[in-house]
Amino acid sequence: MTIYLDVLLLSNLWADYALLRTTAAVTHAPMSALRGLAAAAAGAASALCVLLPPLPLPLCLAGRLLLALLICGIAFGRRRLLRQTAVFLGVSALFCGAVCLLASLRTPVGWYTQNTFIYADISLLTLLLGTAAAAAVTTWRARRSAAVQHRTYRLHLRLGTQDFILPALADTGNTLCDGFSGKPVVICGTDALAVWLKAYPDAETAAAAQKGFRLIPVRTVAGTKLLPAFLPDYAAVMRTERKSEQPLDILLALTSEPDTPAVIPAQCV
Repeated sequence: MTIYLDVLLLSNLWADYALLRTTAAVTHAPMSALRGLAAAAAGAASALCVLLPPLPLPLCLAGRLLLALLICGIAFGRRRLLRQTAVFLGVSALFCGAVCLLASLRTPVGWYTQNTFIYADISLLTLLLGTAAAAAVTTWRARRSAAVQHRTYRLHLRLGTQDFILPALADTGNTLCDGFSGKPVVICGTDALAVWLKAYPDAETAAAAQKGFRLIPVRTVAGTKLLPAFLPDYAAVMRTERKSEQPLDILLALTSEPDTPAVIPAQCV
């Protein structure tokens, strides 16, 4: 079979970028177009391994895993890298199945495999239709998940000897994460914790007196500010209409914005 380098590189660039965009939609993770293209370019360049002599299968599989980690690291950064990589690999399997299904419905297609990489003699139209179909399915599923996550919740907090049950919202736009521990960050208004805060001169002093004290940078439309955060003694989330609760391993960040409900990262629910 004749392998055309332009087809090999361009088709892999397109496919990898579509995979990354779908991974971002499923995990609600931000990804700039520039980082996505850079990661897709790295994936496309790796497809040249199909031209190498046969390599041992364990080496190929290990290389594939490292490549997926590299691609997701470029696209999304180091936060939740393992989760992003796992979703990326799952989405890749779905995309491959969609393209193979469309290709099988047409005339027989030539396939060339080497070192776990595949070169398929398929038309650009088939590739576009296959990736578009797979992206539509996964994006639809991600939107359904997001709709469920935007239901109202209650946040159960225990601070010292005091318990609080607060109204909460799950927000797909809240991607705050502690850079040291990797724990997601829940934002809570100080007015909801006024009873507990009465023992301290201000919120910053109260947070600094707790375990795991951090200053979390938060970017808003008004600019970037630092919120004091700490480890609560206990935290859990529950649906408004249910009594059972799900424990959370989080940091609690305090904001002085008035009438602010507790904002929970969507990944927590």
